[in-house]
Amino acid sequence: MNDSPEKLWQPSMLPERGDAAEQVMEDIRRRILGGQLARGEKLPSERQLAEGYGVSVSTIREVKRALLKAGLIEIKQGKGAYVTASTEELIATSLNSMIELERIGIVQVLGVHGALNGYAAELAATKATREDVSAMRKSLAEIDHSVSPEAIAEGLIRFLNALVAASGNPLLIALCRFLASVQIGLVKEIQGRRFEAWRKTAARLANERQRLVDAIELGDTEGARAAARAYHERSMKVITALPSANTPQVSDVALSTLFVSLLKHQSQ
Repeated sequence: MNDSPEKLWQPSMLPERGDAAEQVMEDIRRRILGGQLARGEKLPSERQLAEGYGVSVSTIREVKRALLKAGLIEIKQGKGAYVTASTEELIATSLNSMIELERIGIVQVLGVHGALNGYAAELAATKATREDVSAMRKSLAEIDHSVSPEAIAEGLIRFLNALVAASGNPLLIALCRFLASVQIGLVKEIQGRRFEAWRKTAARLANERQRLVDAIELGDTEGARAAARAYHERSMKVITALPSANTPQVSDVALSTLFVSLLKHQSQ
């Protein structure tokens, strides 16, 4: 990170009547997202920010707490605040809030994640490198040879992440990485820590995972799309059949369609 001396802070606005903390926070947020404040850059001191915006130090502390909660900065004890915003962190923060607020269940997560993975597989079939395919096959081997529930869960996440990484679409990658972690996290809650249960659940989807990687390696777009759909449908059956999987049984098709249409537009 950049620990160079703090530069003079020149705000792009001064708070008007209303919530000063919210206005200052929005100004700094725009600078971070606009690239004016680079990742790793140190923010000026609380005193400098307060003087620049013409507000109190307590207001700046409120702003920093909001920026921290939004995943835009981190605070190092004794060193100050640094910009740490990343695409995945921002998406994770927003989607996690929505999932908690709307009480999204595992079927809804699987529905959206399955739609996105289908598109990822389609792209991967045309863009995957040898390294991408190697990473996918390595994760399959890790799943098959795991000796603990934690190792199986990690292998599954690595497989899903390697699949979407091969798509080359940054937005798709960020969305799917978050949803993969949510999906596996929900399965952990349902499945518990019994290794035999994890082994059997993972084994039931082994053939579908293998066919998906084979299609991607062959560059078979239609085959990859079909394999991804089969993997998703099989996953839905296997996971929702697990004990304690008491979640709504209605998949959010509209949300799935919206995500896919947005991603296709973004990649063109």
